[in-house]
Amino acid sequence: MANTVPSLAEPPALRPRTVAAYAATAGPTVILGLPFSVYLPPYIADGGVIAVALVGLLFSFTTIWDGVVDPLIGTMIDRVGTEIGAHRRWMLRALLPLLLLLLVIVTVGDRLPFAALFVVMILFYSSFSLYDVAQLSWGSALVRTPAESALLYGARDWFSKIALITAFAAPAAAQFLMPDISLQGRIMAYASIFLVMAPVALFAIRRVPPRPVIAAPGIGWRQEIRASLSFPPLMLLLGVQFLNSFAFGALTSLFIFFAAAVLGLDTQSALLLFASFIGGAIASPVWTWLARRYGKPLMMIAMGLLISVLLVATLAQQPRGFAQAAGFSLMLGTGFVGLLFIYSMLADLIPRDAARCGRNRSAFLFALLNLMQKFGVAAAIAVSYALLDLVGFDPKNGEVSARELHLLFALLPTTAWVIMMGLLIAMRRHMPHAAARL
Repeated sequence: MANTVPSLAEPPALRPRTVAAYAATAGPTVILGLPFSVYLPPYIADGGVIAVALVGLLFSFTTIWDGVVDPLIGTMIDRVGTEIGAHRRWMLRALLPLLLLLLVIVTVGDRLPFAALFVVMILFYSSFSLYDVAQLSWGSALVRTPAESALLYGARDWFSKIALITAFAAPAAAQFLMPDISLQGRIMAYASIFLVMAPVALFAIRRVPPRPVIAAPGIGWRQEIRASLSFPPLMLLLGVQFLNSFAFGALTSLFIFFAAAVLGLDTQSALLLFASFIGGAIASPVWTWLARRYGKPLMMIAMGLLISVLLVATLAQQPRGFAQAAGFSLMLGTGFVGLLFIYSMLADLIPRDAARCGRNRSAFLFALLNLMQKFGVAAAIAVSYALLDLVGFDPKNGEVSARELHLLFALLPTTAWVIMMGLLIAMRRHMPHAAARL
């Protein structure tokens, strides 16, 4: 272990080029996150090697692994090889495994038996977490105020939306040109954008100012757990992350089935997903401005209400035809900005946590936040697919259970978001949200 690096008194003010470069470093994990909740479960189920009910279990088992490895990754980043530029080094080490494992998943993932796919996925998740946690904790070391954290993570979210629009344009274009293209073809088209985002990230990583990782001697898991449990805003934020991820995971894992069985637009499902991220890219700067002005918890409550109302409204009047479905997807996408506020809220809490604990735990805390995200998505997939199996849903003949699928699509995420709003109301008094001078 390297020697401890003295802390910097305070990071300098954010520069626009730092904000832009930091946002661009998120590209690889942005590209590799959504295929698991949108394309991969239907892709694996469609292969027929693993039964529909077992697809949910697969994601649950990999998340159990994350429960072990993610906190270890966060601790490793905080404590091992601490120096200026340590965040950058961990991110560079994770890129090659991500590329190789992605290649395996999108080429033969639907034909692998349960045990083999489980091993591939836990290795993928571990590499993903190493890059993602290092990148997120680097951001917390760059900001000084809640307004700066909203700006930095808001720019990260906006770049993420642009990257996802680019990524979703690939399967959308493939499906437009080849209407009968398989799910594997669509997910391969999506994942190919990683070959663009990885070099962009490598270029951007070298232009983000390095920050030291400050280590404190000794660590005990009992103390870490006790310190976390005794910090109410942190526990509320972890609950918000789980519920938001559960809602998002339920929505996205059922979207393709919903487009095919309820809307009758199977051949345009990729185009509808594409429209949802156009809506997110348009709305992201607006939500960022509002969060800097009025506070992040309030804006997350507003987003949850917006999406819930849209989903419940489809039960009374579902979109008809591609034009209405595209408009619905566009409006739905304007609320998919929740993670930017969750990450920046944690960045605001990290200095207070460090003052309480006597040491900086930024990577560990971001690892916990990511773990709650994965728990939420995996739980949503497991619950969604178990309920699909319960109502007798058949991916190859979805129209038979279209009404049951529609109810799940609308009510499962809405229930999670309603509970999340309650936690956010309780959290508002713990969060600094003074208006910024814009």
